[in-house]
Amino acid sequence: MPASPASGDSSRFQALLAHRGGLATALRPDPTLFERIGGRSVVADVIDGLYDRIEKDAELRPMFTRTLAPERMKQKAFMEEWMGGEPGYTRHHAYGGIKNRHGHIHITRASADRWLSHMTASLQDHIGDEPLVAEVLHVLRPLAHGLVNEQKPARHGWEMRCYREKRWRAPARLAARGQAEALERSLDEDPAMLNDPRHGAIILAEAALRGHTGVVALLLDRGVDVNLPSAHSSDIMMTAHCAARSKKKDETAAFLLERGAVYDVFSACFLGDRHRVSELLDAAPSLVDAQDPACDLLPVTPLHHAVYGGHEEVTSMLFDRGAGVGVNSTALVRYAAGRRRTDLLRLVLEQGADATRIGCGRWVLDEEESALLIARGADVNYPDGKWIWTACTGNNSQRDDPRYVQALLDKGARIDTVLRGAGALHFAAKAGFTGVMEVLLDNGAPVDGRSEKGETPLFYALKAGPRADMVKSAALLLDRGADPTLEDRLGKSPLGIARRMKRPDKERIVSMFEAASPSVPA
Repeated sequence: MPASPASGDSSRFQALLAHRGGLATALRPDPTLFERIGGRSVVADVIDGLYDRIEKDAELRPMFTRTLAPERMKQKAFMEEWMGGEPGYTRHHAYGGIKNRHGHIHITRASADRWLSHMTASLQDHIGDEPLVAEVLHVLRPLAHGLVNEQKPARHGWEMRCYREKRWRAPARLAARGQAEALERSLDEDPAMLNDPRHGAIILAEAALRGHTGVVALLLDRGVDVNLPSAHSSDIMMTAHCAARSKKKDETAAFLLERGAVYDVFSACFLGDRHRVSELLDAAPSLVDAQDPACDLLPVTPLHHAVYGGHEEVTSMLFDRGAGVGVNSTALVRYAAGRRRTDLLRLVLEQGADATRIGCGRWVLDEEESALLIARGADVNYPDGKWIWTACTGNNSQRDDPRYVQALLDKGARIDTVLRGAGALHFAAKAGFTGVMEVLLDNGAPVDGRSEKGETPLFYALKAGPRADMVKSAALLLDRGADPTLEDRLGKSPLGIARRMKRPDKERIVSMFEAASPSVPA
């Protein structure tokens, strides 16, 4: 492994990376802090104390999701890793960066300080040792302040989350379409729009990706940072110059270089420019394992950029130069497998990348990839319930894909897996995935299996959205022996619910249910 840059040349090393922005690398405590404060249980208590206070805070609560349980889990993983514990956050959330991930939330200095006051109180409650509390806050305070992105408070609570993005959507569309005059008018009407560096970088990249050099010039003239990366469909942070070159917009890429764009090691790796990568590593060997500042506290290195760009030669060269897969190696495995790049997958696995946390994915449809991954410990059941979420719920534009679900089951997915208190058949019924339902039933899913609330899949079929064929899903379950008279813990039954429905197909559904339970009077 190449050594870290010596103190004498550390400033030069940082200068090679500083243009990519992100949070300061100093915003990490001493890695022994995790053990010194008492380990995982104390971190969990601190975060629970923090979120208990947030739950009751009318000013901060709108900044968070409707249900705080997932937020608590994520924050515990982050805080544990940040203090020197296991890298659980990186293993499950290794994309973008902390600053980028908070960009959609309206964060003022006052709200950051309010969050810090709750954290301080919780630290004092559960650690007690004032010097240790002060040590945590010494680094945590500038980290929280580094996420501030607004000067004025939101006018309404509902503006504090996601709504913030609305301001930049139209300008980003104009930039993507190359409509320079319309974009200029929009910027004249809202000149402070580009004061947000993250969104300025996004708008610039939209123009660069499509080769709209005139729009790029307009944005640079308005003060947008030519080098600040943004997150795009590659799931990696890339500069506008890298974006333009990745789409072969050579004129725009050349113009960006003229305006000061830095062609750095991360961009060169993503683009597969072996000569440029070699040139940069010859000049500064420690760059081979450098962490991308744009991803701030997440360990994303040149190796990630090379793999995400799909370049086997550059990936091999980085390994030859001493690159290590690091703690964020599952991301390499997941990306190579997800893009059906068996060559890259084999390469990173041979170098020790961790396949045990890749979880489910469409790699199960490829026998060669499946053999490689399972031999290295891949488990489609990791983490618990994930395979149901990704294949049976209809979320994130999922489709009814019985072949995929059968492959998951063939590779070891447990038919008795529970997600949020219910089984795979429950969720497939709610999504209207009749193909998946048949596969699950054929593989032993109980047609009248109970959720934690006592509901059978037939209950879930009646919760289907407008795009699902409720009649078809219910008919399938009835044909397989579902009992519409079974009651949940509240004494409700699918038949009773059907009789109270207000749907055009109500009579047909009720008739089906009554026919399947002739002892029940109409």
